[in-house]
Amino acid sequence: MTSLLDAPSTTLERDESGPVPVTTGENLVTLLGGIWLTLGLFIDGYAHSNIIDTATEDFFTPWHGIFYSGFTFTAAWIGFLMYRRRRPGGIRGWIPAGYEWAVVGLGAFALGGVGDGIWHTVFGVETGLDALLSPTHLVLLYGLLVILAAPFQAVVQTGGRVWVAVVSVLMVSLLAAFFTTFARPLGRAWGLSVAFDPPLITNNETFVAWTIAGVLVTSTIMAVSALFLLQRFDTLPTGALTLLWTVPAVFEAVALSDTVTSAAVAGITAGVTAEILLRAPIEPRRRRISVALTAGTVAGWAAWTLFAWAAGDGVEWAAEVWSGQIILSGFFVAALCLLVLPAPDGSDAHPRLR
Repeated sequence: MTSLLDAPSTTLERDESGPVPVTTGENLVTLLGGIWLTLGLFIDGYAHSNIIDTATEDFFTPWHGIFYSGFTFTAAWIGFLMYRRRRPGGIRGWIPAGYEWAVVGLGAFALGGVGDGIWHTVFGVETGLDALLSPTHLVLLYGLLVILAAPFQAVVQTGGRVWVAVVSVLMVSLLAAFFTTFARPLGRAWGLSVAFDPPLITNNETFVAWTIAGVLVTSTIMAVSALFLLQRFDTLPTGALTLLWTVPAVFEAVALSDTVTSAAVAGITAGVTAEILLRAPIEPRRRRISVALTAGTVAGWAAWTLFAWAAGDGVEWAAEVWSGQIILSGFFVAALCLLVLPAPDGSDAHPRLR
């Protein structure tokens, strides 16, 4: 088996007259900056929900300090990469291969940061759903997305270590988890204990419906992150899918100050199941991917439900509902795989997936 650090590198050719490739070491520093940024984001989100006093807090908080210092480091590093590649012909030629949109993201993030300071000064500090949907925060989200995706783009364009691409996509998945916490139930396994009375339309039924919708949203994000990598690389490092599905689940639960253990159980079960099946002798490869991701999703939500029943607050949903949400999550992922993975065209599989 291939370990996370021993994953094979890609072998894509590049045009010598084009952008200068990024080394694995340079990508690693970019990823460290991305980790700094992402941790700062979750710390800030936790503070917004649990620490900040909206009557006294302003823009200048320790939490913002961690977050924006991560941006400063990352921006300075990407600027240094451009400086090392300076050459005649204009500044666009200085941008490392795969980092083109990251430079745009730096500008967007800076604009969002200035706007965030003004917004907080005028409208105050948000503490809940308003914090996630604040226009300036969404500008910051866009900037973060394209910055954190740069190492992945660099590997795809000019070659590099697969684990670099995996960590880059993991950072992007963490962003997706953070900005959709209002629709993700992994950190709220206690929701399964909400009594459900089908004949009546009540607040409880509305909550159950929200939870099921959240299961589908979360399943889609998990599957898309995995498909994004599996379409581009023949093999992934051992443990890649488990990390990809577990880390966002745990961080989501931490941000919500809720059931971390059940989120971890769900993520680990889903990831391990998918990884085992990805190595099963199922051909063609597109079918193996579909089976692995579908089974992993079903196993993850089954483990989440079982944990709530055995070690949590219990499961009060009707059997049709708690079992149906597990099966429906698998249907969604299977359908997504059918849409995304290429259909046979006279050969066993698409050339990129052989």
